[in-house]
Amino acid sequence: MDGQLFSVSLGDEVLRGEQVSLAYTYRVLVRQHGHVLHLDLAQPTKDFTAELWYGDCGIRHMNVLDHLSGPRQSRVAELAATDSSPSVQVAYPGWTFPKGGVAFVWVLEREMRAVTGRQK
Repeated sequence: MDGQLFSVSLGDEVLRGEQVSLAYTYRVLVRQHGHVLHLDLAQPTKDFTAELWYGDCGIRHMNVLDHLSGPRQSRVAELAATDSSPSVQVAYPGWTFPKGGVAFVWVLEREMRAVTGRQK
């Protein structure tokens, strides 16, 4: 079984009824030839946001496949691969149901050159 478990001590703020927000940043190196990064939500999650920056790594185009489940649509915001800091963000306001997730799928610049070179 692969996974991570986190434990957080919230202290007296919760006892006083104050609102508490937790944020988590996960950094990962993905194999360039893998062409996919998939994030699964194993439990209900509130206000989910996933952002992927992909500058200076040879990506020509990024696709987002979101299968977040809940009563609302997710929001996708993109800065194109031609931008100085290309990125894509998927956000879901409110609660999502478990078993949902997001996949980022990409095409490399050199793969596009190989395809267009064959057509000539």
